[in-house]
Formats: sequence, C-alpha cells, structure tokens
Amino acid sequence: MKALVLDGEWSPRSGYDLAETERQRRTAMDASSVWREPTLRVAERERPEPAADEVLVAVRYAGVCGSDISLIETDKQGYVHYSAYASLPNVLGHEFAGEVVETGSDARLFEPGDRVTAEVTDYCGRCDQCRNGFTGHCENFEQLGFTIPGAFAEYVAVPEKLCYDVSSLSAVYDDEDALMRAAVTVEPSTITYHGLFGRAAGLRPGDYYAFHGLGPIGLTGMNVARAAGAGVVVGFEPSAERRAVAREAGFEHVYDPTETDPTAAVAEATDGAGIDVHVETAGAVRATYPAIERTLAETANVVHISNAGEPAPVDMRHYQASAAQIYGAEGHTGDRIFQGVIRLMAAGHLDNRPLITATYDLDDADAAIRRAAERVDGKILVEV
Repeated sequence: MKALVLDGEWSPRSGYDLAETERQRRTAMDASSVWREPTLRVAERERPEPAADEVLVAVRYAGVCGSDISLIETDKQGYVHYSAYASLPNVLGHEFAGEVVETGSDARLFEPGDRVTAEVTDYCGRCDQCRNGFTGHCENFEQLGFTIPGAFAEYVAVPEKLCYDVSSLSAVYDDEDALMRAAVTVEPSTITYHGLFGRAAGLRPGDYYAFHGLGPIGLTGMNVARAAGAGVVVGFEPSAERRAVAREAGFEHVYDPTETDPTAAVAEATDGAGIDVHVETAGAVRATYPAIERTLAETANVVHISNAGEPAPVDMRHYQASAAQIYGAEGHTGDRIFQGVIRLMAAGHLDNRPLITATYDLDDADAAIRRAAERVDGKILVEV
C-alpha cells in the first residue's frame, strides 16, 4: 500500500539524558532532542494486519495537523521542532475518517462497512493513570502517527476501543463524500472541546470567547464555541488568509493583533465587558498572554492548548484581581469528548467543511504537509 513515511537520524543532543526505555524502543520522549534531518516521502509499505483487538480501516480522508508540520521543520542543528513522543521511521497522520474493512479476532464493536474516526492515544487500561480515569495520561501509551503507524496511508490498523462510529452524520450529510469530509474534522474539533468542557469549569451559554491563533485548531475551536452557545467569538490572527477563512465561516470579530490593539478590539466586540473564555491556540505566548491579561472578564477562564516553544510571561496579579484561572489542556482521550463533537455535528450545529481550504491526493501527501507549513490555510486534507 502507499503511505507517507517520515524518517530521520537518531542523534541525541549532547547533554540530553536519554532514558533506557528510549534507547531500547528507539522512541524519543522529546523528539526535538533526539531526531534530526527528517526526510518525508510517499513509499510502498506492507498493508497492516489487524491485531486481535484492532480494526483495519480503509482511509478516505486524513487531515494535516500542526504537529505533523513540527516533525518536518528543524532548528539550525537539524533537530525537529516537535517536542513530544516520536518513533521513526513511521507513517504520519492521526486525523482521519474511513471505512472498516476487516476486524481482528477479538474485535466486537465494529463490522466491515462501518464508517469511523478515532482517538489518537492508545492506552493500556492497567496503569495507575488509566485506573484513575486519566487514560489520556497513560504511562504505557502509544500514539497513531507518532509512535505507531498512522493514517496518511491507504489502510491503518487501529485499536477498536479508540474508534467511533460516524454514521449518525448521515442525518445531516446525504452525500458520502460530504460525510467523510466532515468526519475527518472530528479529531481537531475535540482538542478545543476537551479544553473547554473537559478541563475548564463554569463555562456558560452566552460567554464571550477569544481565540488567539486561527490555524486549524483555532478555527475548529471557534466553531465549537459557537455551537456551544457563545455570545461573541473574537479571533486574533496575523495571517490575512486565515482571517479570511474565519470571516467566510461567519465570524465578524476577526483581527490582526499586529495592526489592531487587542484591548481595543475586545472592548468594541464585548461592549467593554471583556472576555470570559480565552483560548490560546497560537503558541506565540510572548505576544498572546499580555493581550489575554489586559482583556480578562471577571472570573474568566484561560484555556491553554498550543504547544508553545517558549515560556509564557504570565503576571499572576491580573488573574488574582479578576478571579481568573488558567487550564492546561492536551489531547482528547475518553470523557465523552468524541461523542460530544459527533453529536454536535449530527445535530447540524457544527460544520467544519467551510474551513477546508485545500485537498491533496495521497501521492502528494508530502506536498500537503509542506503547504501547511506555510501557515496560510485553514484545514488541509489528504484524500485517499
């Protein structure tokens, strides 16, 4: 089968304390300290065979994520930017939708022909974190497209416990292609959904939101906030192209923070009330956090989602004075997160298709990721 394969040179940085498990498994806990000189190409690989608890999915669409980009971008020494877990060579891709074509001997939840999407993190169910309900922080986890083969491929084998049926979307999309294009955006939508409703507390319909960074996570997050009853949704993004995507999706209050003072923009959009829910999806924390602190509403929530490459200059006096709080959010595993997003889509409240700005064939999947690295698009898909 065809697949998009990322490879690189295993070269731990001088001074990096390489754990024995990293050495044995060739899986870096901090890829940016171990993997360098990445290469990306579409290649032929063996079609995977599903394990007993897995299903084999024929991929229809896969989405490009910012983490895919950070695995091909490098610093001056050639080390990748991605600072989390990665094992190479590996097939990239963790946002996908497709059809089950084969099931393992002990798989019971799905049958061939079922249309599915999936979570990213495979969890053991036995460690202390899993037993305490924190499956997203499993001590023995694997991740699709990072440590095990992902979905930029004709087929992907996935533990069935990670998969979710998306057939309910047929209530809204009577065209199979439209259904699959919507379903592939479930995973990126769950990132903000988890941050807002799995981590933050006390959010209410009518709250005023601000999204700092309108890449795919920020854009899908704005849609989630609107579907959840936001009173106002403000977006800050330097890219004119991405601001245009947001406006075309129906968002009025979209600004370039390098040209428009965020404090003045928020005052105008909220009639001086400030922002109840700030969502940091840019990673440019030296610019975003000062703006966040100046525009906090009373008892505001700040949800940090991005993988920032530098420390944030946080002045706690602003949070204390506003009785505000900061929540860190990463991933989306368990906690009815996927079901919630799929239900919003099936009810017609959440449609991310207008955010899709480009689609590439699998043969050109490497070009899709390089295009996404220009950071001017909404969501980019690879069609299989």
